[in-house]
Amino acid sequence: MPAGQTRAVACLNSSCRCRVAAMADPVLVGDIGGTNVRFAVASQGFAGKPVVSDVSVMPGDDFERFDDALGLYLNQLGKGAPKRALIALAGPVQKGRVKLTNRDWIVDTQRLQENCGLSSVRLVNDYAAMARAIPELPDDAFRLVRKGEPDTSARHPILVSGPGTGLGMATLIPVGTTGWRVLTGEGGHAAFAPATPREWALAEKLRETHAYVSRELVLSGSGFDAVHKALCDIDGVQWEKTHPAKVEELARQGDPICRDMCEIRARGTLYALGDTALMNGARGGVVVTGGVAEELADWIAAPEAIDRFLQRGPMSDYMQPIPIRILMSGEAALIGAAALEYDEVPVP
Repeated sequence: MPAGQTRAVACLNSSCRCRVAAMADPVLVGDIGGTNVRFAVASQGFAGKPVVSDVSVMPGDDFERFDDALGLYLNQLGKGAPKRALIALAGPVQKGRVKLTNRDWIVDTQRLQENCGLSSVRLVNDYAAMARAIPELPDDAFRLVRKGEPDTSARHPILVSGPGTGLGMATLIPVGTTGWRVLTGEGGHAAFAPATPREWALAEKLRETHAYVSRELVLSGSGFDAVHKALCDIDGVQWEKTHPAKVEELARQGDPICRDMCEIRARGTLYALGDTALMNGARGGVVVTGGVAEELADWIAAPEAIDRFLQRGPMSDYMQPIPIRILMSGEAALIGAAALEYDEVPVP
């Protein structure tokens, strides 16, 4: 049996946690977004639940390459550092390589193993880890914004999505009585769908400088300045670069452009998630994630935003049972990465 693995008891359900009969060795986990680099050491706690320790959060701008950030963290851990790693990254994984969507980094498993002294490295999409964390987290990790009327007699898919630096998206699909599979995609790059005259004007203005106006451009942090500038141009106001926290403060004070910024992004997020929940049959609920979502929590919880989620013409009744929660845990993707790793402990 390879080093770092434990003997497991076979189970017909390939995702069931009962596959792991003994405690697996610790694993290094990472959550690499467009802004921050997060690392931790993960292990299995009570009933096989993943727990993380030695959490480190570093700005991505501090490093020229991802390898440098990982090397620094391994050096901080010293000789007791795990020899295997699962890294979740904001970008599609192709043949063991990831080019981050919102940062000029290419991450390669073979290179990491050679340069960082790791015996094995797995790369996954960051929203695979984010989604897989949801069943592992306590209720107080979420803010409930819509209770809904979920069907508790059966297990249903759960949509996990939301704006951070980008707009990630994944669906948790139930397997058996306790297991989960994660379906990832790039739905954040689907076209932005305006729903009001103000939003149509914004989309047309953005098309002057962007060949393709995506949901991510309008709703996520990566497009913040472009959207703010476009609204200023529409209203004939001189644009000044403004921190998102300042924009939200001015919105609460009644500034019309800043208010529109917050409302468009919050309502647009739930509009996009309503579309995806309908297409994926996510009757188990929607979890809104990402740093932008946390900042806009009150705007997302507003009745006008919830209404954007619910109104689907003849299928509006289909949406009524779906609960909506906002994830408020910064370590969720690290926990999800650990869960993905321990899910994959092989049966001998």
